[in-house]
Amino acid sequence: MSDFLSNFTNDNFDDQEKKKAKEPEKEVEEEQEVEPIEVPAPPPLIESEPTDEHVEFDPTYRKRRQKKILLFSLGGLVLLLGIFIAYYQFTRVKVPDFLKQEIAQAREWSAEEGVPLKIENTYDFDIATNNVTKQDVKAGDKIKKGDTLTLTVSLGPDPEEQLSLPNFEAMTIEAAQDWIKENKAENVSVVQQYHDTIGKGQFIKQEAADKELNLQEYKRKDRFSVYYSRGKENFEKNIEVPDFANKTLTEVTDWAKKNELKLVTEKVFSQSIAIDSVVSQSTAAGAKIAKQDEFKIQISKGKPLVVPDYQNYTLEQARELSNKVTAVLKSVYSETVPFGHFISQNIAAGTEFDEKDNPPTIEVTYSEGRPYIKDLRDNALEGDLPKLFFETYSAKGANITYDVYYMDSDKPKGTVIEMSRYGEYVPMDTHLTIGISLGNIQPVQEPVSQPVTDSPEPEMNEGVEE
Repeated sequence: MSDFLSNFTNDNFDDQEKKKAKEPEKEVEEEQEVEPIEVPAPPPLIESEPTDEHVEFDPTYRKRRQKKILLFSLGGLVLLLGIFIAYYQFTRVKVPDFLKQEIAQAREWSAEEGVPLKIENTYDFDIATNNVTKQDVKAGDKIKKGDTLTLTVSLGPDPEEQLSLPNFEAMTIEAAQDWIKENKAENVSVVQQYHDTIGKGQFIKQEAADKELNLQEYKRKDRFSVYYSRGKENFEKNIEVPDFANKTLTEVTDWAKKNELKLVTEKVFSQSIAIDSVVSQSTAAGAKIAKQDEFKIQISKGKPLVVPDYQNYTLEQARELSNKVTAVLKSVYSETVPFGHFISQNIAAGTEFDEKDNPPTIEVTYSEGRPYIKDLRDNALEGDLPKLFFETYSAKGANITYDVYYMDSDKPKGTVIEMSRYGEYVPMDTHLTIGISLGNIQPVQEPVSQPVTDSPEPEMNEGVEE
């Protein structure tokens, strides 16, 4: 009976609950159908009469309801946690290990993950240029997208660091290359070149790009070259030499350049070959030579200007000699060469000059014979003596000197009245003494003779005298 009442009560309770749930729906539908003109007064509440029926409730209902609420709450928390984790994972990215990696890899990762980079540079001897030396977020840690990742990038060894250069002359080429690698001296270059006399692998020279650089203060940034020999370069003799007689210099130059030959030219005079044409060649036509060999030729510079042999000409003949070479003729005293004879010329006879070279002036000397002292008494004044002795003797190589003394005389003052030597040939080194008139004595006046008349008396005297 109790089970029946319990079922009945529960069913009845459920039916009432369902009816209460449906009634509002009906009221809503009625409200939608009926026009809202007047709101009727609510009916009076009818109190339910007490009943003697016993209602029994399910004791597990509350627990089941609480359990359901708890499950829904836990599910919501899990959902929120999942959303947060998903958001965290989506907005953050794991930072790789960029140490000693190329900065290009970091830039590529930055573009893909949306993490901007801040690059700081530093010199580092141990880490290569453009490689990362430091990162402000450790590898494996996460960084929020949009946040800046700071990377320190190596610029390589410090270029301002001073290095002590070794003695490359005493080093092999391998040792020099090892030193460059160990010191990361990237601006030191080892150059190998062929050399005709220095053996393979031996030191040739060293030089800095800055010629004024003090090698004791060499820095890593300075450019420096060390040259080592590759030995003599050998080529096969397979170049046939043409006959270049009377060919132009331009033709020979083009042929030498084409065959990589060392052309050596010498200019010579020629009476028959035109200017800038080949007079002769060192290697005969038809012979074979190799690349880098020397090929010597003589090039004509035309007809020469030949210096005459003035020994074959007198002074007068030399003055009349027609020649394009300028000559200055002079005569000097000589104790051994007779007057008018040739003594010397400053440029040897037969010397050849090119008209384009502005030939030098030839100085030709002829003899004046031995010095001769003229009689200057009553014919010269004291003031004339310096010029006369210089032009007559000193300018022509004779060392003729003089002293003067003064004398009482009725000759005009300053007149030469005495000479120690005159009217004779003297040695090249001769000293004279010359007396000069003081002009302090009045000359004696001679009586004036009477003029001869045409009177008969003189005629008689003349007859008597006869």
